[in-house]
Amino acid sequence: MIDYILREDKTQLGLYSGFNCDADNAYNDFVMTKRSYYKETGRQYIHFVQSFSNHENISPETVKAIADELLLMDKFKGFQVVYGTHMDTDNLHTHFVLNTVNSYTGMKWKMSKEELQSLKDYSDEICRKYGLMITHGKKGAHINRGEYRSKVKEKSWKYELFLAVKHAKRCSISKDDFIEKLKQLGYGVHWSDERKYITFINPDGKKCRNRKLYPPEKFTKEALLKRFDLNKQQMTEQVAKAKFDVVLSAVKLFELDDIDNGHGTGGHAFPLSRLEGTAKQDEIAEMKKGEGFNWDKEKENQM
Repeated sequence: MIDYILREDKTQLGLYSGFNCDADNAYNDFVMTKRSYYKETGRQYIHFVQSFSNHENISPETVKAIADELLLMDKFKGFQVVYGTHMDTDNLHTHFVLNTVNSYTGMKWKMSKEELQSLKDYSDEICRKYGLMITHGKKGAHINRGEYRSKVKEKSWKYELFLAVKHAKRCSISKDDFIEKLKQLGYGVHWSDERKYITFINPDGKKCRNRKLYPPEKFTKEALLKRFDLNKQQMTEQVAKAKFDVVLSAVKLFELDDIDNGHGTGGHAFPLSRLEGTAKQDEIAEMKKGEGFNWDKEKENQM
């Protein structure tokens, strides 16, 4: 499978890479990792494909950049992956082959249905930033651009809310502090001892419970309160405020940029998503100094 990904009639130099390994020596890297942890039996690799509609005006370089960004997800941390963008069919697509043994921990690759859906959603978020349609299945079926944008808009406000909660959680030292910081970002919070779940309300009045955030166990009342206590041990109120002020300043800059470019206060919107996109691009650029989401059925073949 590695040889297939790197075939010269399908890809070319600059359109394939190794993540946590050398693409041209990936087979040996995979084997050495397995041997070092005495895990040379069982499933040897995972194969999946990220595919794009042939109706898109997209370059192979952009498809490769999207693949680069996808692998920055925490789920792939420590796993060796060989991947290459193929140009030999009507629709551009990237093949990934992942070593099932983690090179950092020696743990085997596992993925729940919830984690799989999270990866698909994250891939869709990356594609959204590039204004792309989502394809489904090997046939590259697609939805029309208007329908796609409508679905993206629905998904995006939830992702923006998730980012708001995540940033507030990282910089809060108490429940009240958490609620206040979300208020500064324009979000309401219904957190009652009489109710099992927390309800978040975005600036447009849309509601979402904490159990809908992923992974849900990180956003329960108990998990949040535990995080606040930990934050309080590690930072003062002034430091917590200073860290959050950085986020607020970045959001304000995006809002001013929209106004300066004639978009008004609601033009581009989703400032936290845009902030995260900028951070991811910087991370990819740093990595390169030293490199619709379709998952095929996981292959259980030997390498």
